Amino acid sequence: MSYNYDQCVQSIQEHRRRAYANASDAPNIGTAHADAVSITTRLPPDLEALQQSTDGFAALSEHCPMTPLLWMQYAHDTEVLMEGLMMLESHFAKGGSDQQLQQMQAKKSALESSTGILELALAEFPGCALLHFYYLETLADYVYQCECLHKLSAQGGDISMEASDRVATLDRLNTGFEMAWQAVGRGTHVNEGMIVSEIYRLHGSFLLFRLSSLPAGLKVGVVNDVGTKNEFETNAILQALSTLFQKWSKTPMGEGSNDEMMQDLEYIWEEACQLLLSLCDGNQQKLKRKQDLDEQKVTLWANIDGERKKASSLMNILASHENEVDVAMSNEGIALPRSSLFPPQDGSMVESSIDCDLGRYAQPLKRTGSKWNQLLLGDKARFLLGLGGTETSRAFLRSTSFLQRTYQDMAKKGVGHSPVQDQLATYKHSLISSMYERAISECPTVELLWVSYMNFLRGEWIRLQNERKKAQLQQQQEPHYQQQQKELSGSLRSTSYRATKNCPYSSTLFEIRMTTLGVTTMSNLEPDHISGVVKEATQLGFLNDNGEAMLHLRLVSILVVKRRLLSLVSLGTTATPNNGPGKDYDHGEELSVSNRKKLANGVVIYQTSNPAVMEEVQDLLEDIRDMYDEADTFLFKSHPTWSEGKVLFWKHRALTEAYVLCPISLALRESSHCDDGMDEEIEAPEDKEAIRCFEKLVKAQKPSHPDSWREYITYVRVSHLHLRHKSSNSTKSQPDSIAAVVSTLRKTRGLYHRAMSSMKKAGQEVRTAENTQLWMGKGIDSAMVHRNYNSALSDLCREYLEFERTAGSEESLSHALTLVRSKLANWNTPLVPSLALATPAADNKEESHGKRKLEAHNITSLTESGPSVVTKGDSTQSKTKKAKVKTNLKLPKKTDAVHKVRIGKIDYPAHPYTIHVSKLSKDTQDMDLVDAFRPEFGGIVHAKIMREKCTGVRGHHYHGDSKCSGLIQFEEQMSVEQALQKDGEFKLEGKIIKIQRSHIPAVGLVPSGMHRVNPKGEGKISKRNKLKKTSKMKVDTNQNMDIEEQKKSDKHVEATDHQKKEKKSIPSSSPSSISLGVLSFKPRGMKQKPKISLETTKRQG
Repeated sequence: MSYNYDQCVQSIQEHRRRAYANASDAPNIGTAHADAVSITTRLPPDLEALQQSTDGFAALSEHCPMTPLLWMQYAHDTEVLMEGLMMLESHFAKGGSDQQLQQMQAKKSALESSTGILELALAEFPGCALLHFYYLETLADYVYQCECLHKLSAQGGDISMEASDRVATLDRLNTGFEMAWQAVGRGTHVNEGMIVSEIYRLHGSFLLFRLSSLPAGLKVGVVNDVGTKNEFETNAILQALSTLFQKWSKTPMGEGSNDEMMQDLEYIWEEACQLLLSLCDGNQQKLKRKQDLDEQKVTLWANIDGERKKASSLMNILASHENEVDVAMSNEGIALPRSSLFPPQDGSMVESSIDCDLGRYAQPLKRTGSKWNQLLLGDKARFLLGLGGTETSRAFLRSTSFLQRTYQDMAKKGVGHSPVQDQLATYKHSLISSMYERAISECPTVELLWVSYMNFLRGEWIRLQNERKKAQLQQQQEPHYQQQQKELSGSLRSTSYRATKNCPYSSTLFEIRMTTLGVTTMSNLEPDHISGVVKEATQLGFLNDNGEAMLHLRLVSILVVKRRLLSLVSLGTTATPNNGPGKDYDHGEELSVSNRKKLANGVVIYQTSNPAVMEEVQDLLEDIRDMYDEADTFLFKSHPTWSEGKVLFWKHRALTEAYVLCPISLALRESSHCDDGMDEEIEAPEDKEAIRCFEKLVKAQKPSHPDSWREYITYVRVSHLHLRHKSSNSTKSQPDSIAAVVSTLRKTRGLYHRAMSSMKKAGQEVRTAENTQLWMGKGIDSAMVHRNYNSALSDLCREYLEFERTAGSEESLSHALTLVRSKLANWNTPLVPSLALATPAADNKEESHGKRKLEAHNITSLTESGPSVVTKGDSTQSKTKKAKVKTNLKLPKKTDAVHKVRIGKIDYPAHPYTIHVSKLSKDTQDMDLVDAFRPEFGGIVHAKIMREKCTGVRGHHYHGDSKCSGLIQFEEQMSVEQALQKDGEFKLEGKIIKIQRSHIPAVGLVPSGMHRVNPKGEGKISKRNKLKKTSKMKVDTNQNMDIEEQKKSDKHVEATDHQKKEKKSIPSSSPSSISLGVLSFKPRGMKQKPKISLETTKRQG
């Protein structure tokens, strides 16, 4: 079912405000951080409001994803509520001892419930450092209360706490510290070093408490069972301290935490030495113990110094990625206020009247309530509430990508000398997983983050699987790999479940979850578990409006069960020569082997299957068909008019029935008949179900798509199950083995005739972009998507003509040519004659051997271009005169399978590497497109935001406003197809964007700001402008020359004929003949009419 998450959280926060209004000095909890006091002070909280808030938390955790801060508030409210209710129900005695005992029992029970809730929270968000710290402090407080209760019970003469229970409690806290170190102590929380240091300090205080709690009368060195046990416990605690110090020094931490570390180590070591010396008996024994401790300290401190240097180098490398994460979180307003997270405590503030004298080493285990008030009682915080968005998730993905690249380089080239490589060599994939878990604790609702995490875990699982197989072949440490793969399988299943819980709107994550279940539980896979994932997605309601996604999930669930079926059959019917496990269905097998060595290594021995295995196979067959029936019912009820979905479904089912289910059913039937000793006659074809599905496929859409008919015809031509039909009648209705050859040909020809009559002509209709998008499919089903109708029809016609040429007569070939000609007559693409059908006349040798003979590389392109109609042309070409003869042998452009982009009323071929994205935000920049699309779809050549063209002074361009669209050019064509599948689903900066094909590349665009270097008029059209200027200059020059000649003719009438001839011999356009004065030039931009002058009569010399 769907839910309103924000409304649930707001309701819970309102109840919490009422609950803690009396427990604080200020009415508003959000502004009362400085004056907040403990919940156990003078004014108790409102238990009724607390009950409502805890009920809200319980309902929210059951149906909705929780966040780390909500889990902590849930645990806190539950603790306060249980303690308050138990105190109300108790009737205190007047004596102080009984009252303290009752209060401690109530506190212990409340803390136990709180730790249980926090353990659930850690299972959901194991990468949250603050959540680990709060859990450890709560669990340490639980240990403190247990020890106090044990001491008071012993003083009162009651039955104290069992020794086994005390040991279990201490071991539980030890396990909590180990889990915290694995999650946050390996270098993935550099900038949260303050919290990590607090965890280490608490661990050191716990070890000091264990040393101080050793019985005082049991001295170290006493030779008896008790002394030996005490010596063993002392050495174990001392070894735990050494291990803690080494882990502490290996952890890279920022914010000055490394500087404070040595002071803490010195203090803990000195206190531990004093406690160890107090356990010794006699001065001589103390002196010897002190010498041993001093030597151990020198060695330990030398190791710590070396580890600190490595941790410092590692921190310098990781600091840039950590700072980038901090900046992103600050920009989104979700940064953790680490500097003011734990305010300084007031020593005068009384936490509780409950106390017992356990010594000063037990006090650090007691949790300070006011320490967490600012975090748990406030309602204005935005951190750890799952509000991380695109910017924060991208920053984390860049960090994980850096670690993954280094990890992959190590696998290829070996371990180098880099600090990051040393860290990865120590912790392997768990270091990268810890970084992913930290990212998820901040951004639990970002789908891309979960997908990247799941892909990384699946890659590691496959790597371990391959290493395990190699170990089996070499007879090496298989149990080691088996244990690692088992742990990784559990992590895969839990992570996939958490992913769908936090992102119930993502069909991709539901698909990954089903395929993960299929991979990790292949040996004991239950189809009900796979179907349960689809039911869960349906019940949540986020995908019910997306019919394509729901159909896709059902087909994926069937695919997972089908893989289990094939694996069971393959492993159950094969074996290896050394009696090892058989080959799986996804392995290769040679048809024939020419080498005995290869035969010995790669031979497959087939054996009779186990009846129990065959029974399971039969059950899986029935389960798959039931799942298909459920999907068919879903289409009929929810999308009765969705023809594309029906075609996709029936094609998927027809191919599965034809090549998997029907052959296995036949083998099971024959096996059962042989076991029973019966030769039962089969009254129906073996592939009746497959034929029925193919018939549904070709009738699911009108007109039928050519690819549907091609699949149907291919099955009939290669399969012979439809011929295996026995009848008890005297007249046979099915052919025998010899007649089956021509029977198959006739059936194939009949299907071709039906196909040609049920399909439309090529070019008759143009499918719109909206309808084309429906055929894109999703994920695994992308292979089921039909191609362009005209291209598919061309291939079907070509195969039809090839079939008739190979297995037909002249009459059938002529009939096929007529049918093909009628289908391809209106296609705009020029028809290409098929060389296989072009049979020139015997006397027309020049045409077949002349200059128009095709080259070898053109033959392949012609046969691949599609069918054509062969027409009989005039073969009486003259041998002497080389006349051009019209022919249709010109090679057309290869437009088959080329996608089109309609701009207005014109179709343009789509660029194979570029997509067009729209509905972007105004603030989206070029690199935002690269950061969003590169992690999911692959390498990008160029990305460009389309902007308005703005022209400023002197024609210079500048950055205009964004058009909210852009172009992205990938390195691979597959990236374009993957991106198109995310149309309407992919989010960028919180907005769902539209993804389409583009007819122009992204690189061809001139980026904004790259204007012309030359002024206007001297850019791209400089040649045209130059011609205009030249012609204009000619007009002005001729006018000025006429005026000058008129003046000279009036003043120098008696000029010599030689001078006139000289003057006429010089061209008017020659620069040397023009003497232009200042008045010859007119101002720029001024238009004036040319002066009209009477030309004097020129004498002819």
